[in-house]
Amino acid sequence: MMSREKPLQNSFFGPPKDLGARVPTDHLLRKVNRVVDFDFTYNAAEGFYGAVGNESIPPPTILRMMLLIFLYNVRSEREFFRDLPMRIDWLWFLGYDLSWEVPDHSILSKARRRWGSDMFAGLFEQTVARCMAAGLVGGREVLVDSSLIDANASIDSMFRARSREIAAEVMTRLDEPAEQGSRPDHDGRQSPPKAGGHASGPEEPKYRSTTDPDATGAARRGELRTRPRYQTHRAVDVEHGVITATTVGPGHENESIRLEELVSLHTQRTGLRVERITADSKYGTADNLEYCEWNGITAYINPLRNTQIRPREDRFTECCFRYDALTDTYTCPAGQTLTRKRHRAERNAHRYAAPAKACRTCPARGFCTDGKRGRTLDRPDRMKILDRATTRINSPAGKAHRKRRTWMMEGSFAQSVRFGYKRARWRGIEKMTIQDYLVGAVQNLLLLIRKGATGFQNGPDSRKKDLPAALSRRCRSIIAVFARVLNSSVLWPLNDCR
Repeated sequence: MMSREKPLQNSFFGPPKDLGARVPTDHLLRKVNRVVDFDFTYNAAEGFYGAVGNESIPPPTILRMMLLIFLYNVRSEREFFRDLPMRIDWLWFLGYDLSWEVPDHSILSKARRRWGSDMFAGLFEQTVARCMAAGLVGGREVLVDSSLIDANASIDSMFRARSREIAAEVMTRLDEPAEQGSRPDHDGRQSPPKAGGHASGPEEPKYRSTTDPDATGAARRGELRTRPRYQTHRAVDVEHGVITATTVGPGHENESIRLEELVSLHTQRTGLRVERITADSKYGTADNLEYCEWNGITAYINPLRNTQIRPREDRFTECCFRYDALTDTYTCPAGQTLTRKRHRAERNAHRYAAPAKACRTCPARGFCTDGKRGRTLDRPDRMKILDRATTRINSPAGKAHRKRRTWMMEGSFAQSVRFGYKRARWRGIEKMTIQDYLVGAVQNLLLLIRKGATGFQNGPDSRKKDLPAALSRRCRSIIAVFARVLNSSVLWPLNDCR
């Protein structure tokens, strides 16, 4: 007998329906709920709330909401709260019932402003600890890399940072009497000190954004215009790609200054000392290589200097000159000798020069130098450290480490794009740090769930046990059809991974 649709009737006196009965047992959020303990937020947020007043949304619920936004890459918080009443799995994960009133979206922005980034750092550290407990973190070898993140600001909001600073300084001097002993240059800046040192502070940005002052101008390779960006740095453990450390800086920043910080964060969160580190040539400064040697870390990093002296068709670069350690001289391709002349403190290097008379009569002068003086070269004071790093990176072990870094680090950043990693959701470096922690926590959680779903063990047989889980649903369905036809028992290894 055909039935007809009945009018919808609300049950006012019946017991509330259990939403958990509607959520499958193998649902992703059930696995996340088993892995993460959100109750740590009570102690972390205790000092941000008063003793009297209206009751707020529980801190674990707020953190769960933010985790859902990144886990499902919801475009905005307004969209998340608009779709929340229609998602039974989200309501169950948050502990809500169908009769509960959905709060306003502003609770998330208020919580971020009140908590800061420490709360989200605690979530990220918990995921690292869970991965360590599951045997997914070796801790002895890490990979380091950085990526540019578009700020939540228009490219038209860029302005020359130094021009406004100079204008402000000039206007200040017009209102104040000139001080003796301080004479401005033609562009309004103070004269640099006459000593041979150089500024030790961070490099000043050339461009800033009016809407997001923390974001500075940066351009990717091949781009003609700069845009406001941040730069995120992360350290990845080589065992299974777990993100163990992450930090954020402005887009214009030289990424080499973050290496020591990443190593320190990795050691704090894992409790293990780094023995090997692999990074690209941007981190290959003499300071970083010396830091690794002093701490007993084997660094597979190509020195940055090697990328700046590559051979050119129309020019004799430094790689064309042969250095003799016994005589402490260089020999040019034409056979002339370059001897040490003076020490350049601003570059931490010694200057070597050829006789000007020999260079003027040299037939290869057009490929070597255009100056009136002889050809000069600068040899860094820590050249021995750079030479050892070059030998190490060109060894078979160095090539293997560089190859692994390429696919593992690029794969880690590529996966983060699925969670809205390439553009900042909010403005300010504090909010960008929160986003960085949440993305890293989501990636670690998914890795932990993927490995733990098949009873992962950190042993030689783990690859064999993970083989059934790697089969797709389509492949399993095809195998099931053939098994029913042939009355075979080939499905027994697949029973545990459904």
